[in-house]
Amino acid sequence: MPGLRPLLASQPIFKMNAFLTRASRTLGSVLCLLALTACPQDQTALQGEAIQLKKQTAKLESVIQSLQEGNKVLQQQIDRLNQDARETEAAYKTKLQEAQSHIAQLANAPKEDLNTIQALEQKNKKLLGDAKWLRSQREQMRKSLVMKQIGGQTHELPFSYSTVSTIMEDALTKNGYTVLATMQTDQKAVYITDRKTSLPPSLELSGFRNQYLAMIEKGPADHTTLWVRAEFEKISRNGNIYTAPQAELADIEMRLIQEIHQTGSAAHAKNF
Repeated sequence: MPGLRPLLASQPIFKMNAFLTRASRTLGSVLCLLALTACPQDQTALQGEAIQLKKQTAKLESVIQSLQEGNKVLQQQIDRLNQDARETEAAYKTKLQEAQSHIAQLANAPKEDLNTIQALEQKNKKLLGDAKWLRSQREQMRKSLVMKQIGGQTHELPFSYSTVSTIMEDALTKNGYTVLATMQTDQKAVYITDRKTSLPPSLELSGFRNQYLAMIEKGPADHTTLWVRAEFEKISRNGNIYTAPQAELADIEMRLIQEIHQTGSAAHAKNF
């Protein structure tokens, strides 16, 4: 491993340090023996040699000290390299674990994607079934929503079906009519109001009682057909109720048609 190489490289340095220490000790012993065994007549020469040996010994000790200091610095560098090697090895292990975890996730991804796809297919299948059921219900409702248009007045309005539906409901509410029943599809809508006694301001004059039956039907090119029938009655001062003549019925029916037409025209002009 990379972390073991600096430790193996430090062994020759320790061997050299031990050798120099032993050489220094041996040199000192030799100097002592020479000093003890020298003859008096040779002491002058020996003293000179001793001085030279001391100088060499001092140099050698200086070299040994320098080597020891260098060895200390080198050992610190080796320790640092070992620490870096351990940290690098730990980082590599962490990256390896992350890579193995990512590989495991990629291996499981197709299974998870398959489960998700199957769930979406089931949901889409259910939505298609619901849409089919709603279409069938809407078609049945269209066929069942049939009204015989006996009497009343019919008028074609140059507005969309949704616009006329909104205006119709607003007009009836504004004039005090309560919608007793409404049946709607995306093509046709029928409104039946409660019978009310007219009070000003209203579509009718005071002293009358009326009920509306209305139907709107989607036509071509954003046009809508409106049919209105009024059940218009007069109330006398003593409380008797009389059926209004046909001309007055037609007038009341036309008033609702005109109000819806005017409201739609104003909204259309405002948009432009």
